[in-house]
Amino acid sequence: MTATAHALVGGAIAASIPNPLIGIPLAFISHPFIDMIPHWDFGWGWKKKTKIKLFLQASFDLLLGLGLAYFLFGKNIDLVYFLLAVFFSEVWDIMEAPYWFLGWKFPPFSWIYNFQSNMQGKTKTVSDGILTQVVTVAGLVLLLRIFH
Repeated sequence: MTATAHALVGGAIAASIPNPLIGIPLAFISHPFIDMIPHWDFGWGWKKKTKIKLFLQASFDLLLGLGLAYFLFGKNIDLVYFLLAVFFSEVWDIMEAPYWFLGWKFPPFSWIYNFQSNMQGKTKTVSDGILTQVVTVAGLVLLLRIFH
């Protein structure tokens, strides 16, 4: 999933679950589960991109996600809790960054990269991959709001 999708899920978790001791671990474990759903993200084809292009795309995605999540969910909750939930929903991909950008192909970075790579659900087209993200994120947000 894109960083935007993960940030929206992390923000929705923080907005729906007032207890950070439950919300932050839930945001953390949400990442691999929603990554199993077939999707598209900016990291695909990273080996063929320049590091600058990959960095700019990843940064844009991360900032867009943070901004949208704050706009939709962050205004009525503790800012530190909100930021921690979003961070922990993204941390799996953040931990891959040294592998991608610095070529650190040794543990724990290689383990994280291999785990993430093997569990990714991939779609055949970008449009299908974006559609699955929209449906997944909207469904999870609705579920969280219903149980809230």
